Amino acid sequence: MRKSSAFILSALVVACALSLAASPRAPAHAGQGGAAATAPKAAEPDITFVDEPESPPADTPARNPFGDTASASSRTDAVPACVELSTGLKVPGLVFTTRAKRLKIFNLERKVYEYVPVAACKKIEAVLEWERLDKEWRFKEAGNTEKVYTGRSYPLRMLSWRLTLRNDHAIVGHILGQPLYAEHNGKAERFILHQRDKGAMGGKLEDLVYITRVEFGPEAYNRAVDELKAKAEAAAGTPDAK
Repeated sequence: MRKSSAFILSALVVACALSLAASPRAPAHAGQGGAAATAPKAAEPDITFVDEPESPPADTPARNPFGDTASASSRTDAVPACVELSTGLKVPGLVFTTRAKRLKIFNLERKVYEYVPVAACKKIEAVLEWERLDKEWRFKEAGNTEKVYTGRSYPLRMLSWRLTLRNDHAIVGHILGQPLYAEHNGKAERFILHQRDKGAMGGKLEDLVYITRVEFGPEAYNRAVDELKAKAEAAAGTPDAK
C-alpha cells in the first residue's frame, strides 16, 4: 500500500513539472530574479540636427514666422552669412528661414525631397538651367485657336540649387519658393529661393535679380561687412555730382 501511494505521488509530481514546462512564461523583469527583456537598439544617425521646437511653451506669446525678424539674433537657427545677388551686391546678415522649417529641395539625382536645416549648410549656389525673353502671345479672336505675337516680351529664368553641407556633401535640386532672411543691424531683408522666376512684361533679364550664392560663416559675414563699410566711406568722401 505504501509503495502504491509513493508511485502515485511521484507520477503527480512529474505531471505537474511537465505542465509548467509546457506553459508560456512571462519575460523576467529586473529586480524579480531575472534579466529584463530589451529590444535591440537602433543604429545612431551619423548627424543629428537640432531645431527649435515647433510648439512653444504655453506661456510663450504667439509669434509670426514671417514678420517677427527683430529678434532674429536670438534664434538658434540663425547663421552669420553673406548673400550675394546677381547684381554683385553682397548682403551680410544672420540668415534664417521660416521658423521651425527646413530647406525643402528635390534631389535631382535621387529623385526624392530632402529637408536641410539652414545651419547645416556651408554654402548655397544657384545653378542656371536656362534664361530667355519669352514672347507674349494672345488669341487672334474669340473662338479662334490661332495666336498672334503682341510685340511684347518678358524675362524668364529657370534655376536649380546646389546645397553644400558642412561635411562637403552636395545636394543639387529644385527649391520651390522658399524664403530666406538676412538680418543686419536690426533690419531683415527677404529673398526667395525658387525654381522658375518670371519678370515684368517689357523687362530685361538684368532686371530679374536673384541670389547667386550664399556663403555661411563668420568670415564671409565679416568680409561683406568690410566691403559695405568701404563703399560707404568712399561714397561719403566723394562730393555729389551737380
